[in-house]
Amino acid sequence: MAYQNFRYLAADKILGIDYDIKNRYGTGTYLLHAAIHGGGIEPPTSQLAAYAAGDAGAWYSFEALNDLTAASLALSSTAFDEPFCVVNTGNSTRTVVWHGVENQRENEQVAYVSGADSVLTSLIIQELSAAGFETDRAPVSYAGDAPQNICNRNRMRAGAQLDLSLSLRKSFYANGDLSAAAIAHPDNRQPAFFAFGDAIRRACALVPLETDTDDVPPVITQPRTPDDQAVSIAIRTPFAIDHSGGVSATTDEREQLLDRVHALVGTLPGERVMRATYGVPTSAALFAINAEVANDQLQRAVMDAVAEFEPSAVVSAIVADVNEAVGAVNVNVQVSRADVPGAERDNTRTVGVLVGGTVISTPE
Repeated sequence: MAYQNFRYLAADKILGIDYDIKNRYGTGTYLLHAAIHGGGIEPPTSQLAAYAAGDAGAWYSFEALNDLTAASLALSSTAFDEPFCVVNTGNSTRTVVWHGVENQRENEQVAYVSGADSVLTSLIIQELSAAGFETDRAPVSYAGDAPQNICNRNRMRAGAQLDLSLSLRKSFYANGDLSAAAIAHPDNRQPAFFAFGDAIRRACALVPLETDTDDVPPVITQPRTPDDQAVSIAIRTPFAIDHSGGVSATTDEREQLLDRVHALVGTLPGERVMRATYGVPTSAALFAINAEVANDQLQRAVMDAVAEFEPSAVVSAIVADVNEAVGAVNVNVQVSRADVPGAERDNTRTVGVLVGGTVISTPE
């Protein structure tokens, strides 16, 4: 069976048994290598993406662990919405997504290159050709040109997609063996594996990393006070009406920080049209195999999001409570201000999120 999106897949399959997710975020303006059909789906795309990313580069892999059901886990590139991938891709400036395809012609060894990033795709074709690899334009049936294709959902709204023929992928491993046991051992990699991966690395090293121009949400600023100290007032999050009937706001910078963290954790990536990468894939924890895994996923996601969007915050604790009975996640985040030495670290805010992304009221 084919799944419409990750929500349907995660409801039917088990993380750690049927599939695995490996994710390493980048920092600043970075390039991401991703294999959304990794593991037993289109081997060895996970290994190729990891090699191209290197030891420290941004990398993502969605991997089928059961060869018998691997094909059913292949979400289409335009429907792939696994939360960690969406966030990592959305934060990346440039993106290379690795795929495998069946031979179009007998024994062909070709890499089909597509995607909306014309600069990166041209460099990839240039470097692969120089290394002796055959390249071609991907057929329309699986070309990575659509705006909703995961490779094009980065900051540039343009990425690169590689579709490697089966014969080419077999040339990367001894005896053409692409079984899980064979590709798990780096010793089985042939010179072609490294030559291909190094060509992609060279292409990526040549591409400029453009900067993101999205601005942070505006803060309403009052005129300076007589003592010449700037005072800022911000609307409270979640939105509320105060006792006078006006919009609830605060000048307390600690409360403003907590409100911003609350908004960040209570927003799913993609909900803000102008800042598609803003938020935390909080409800994804409902699909985790157990509470420990859910807590670990949320801790990593919250830490990464706070570092990206709230650099003035220091996170000292994150506690997640997954309530599968009602389909909700409560996330308690303890933060302090990084710019105030010795600031209290007991400032907390709990955010409740339903599986669909709806933020629910929780006690302060």
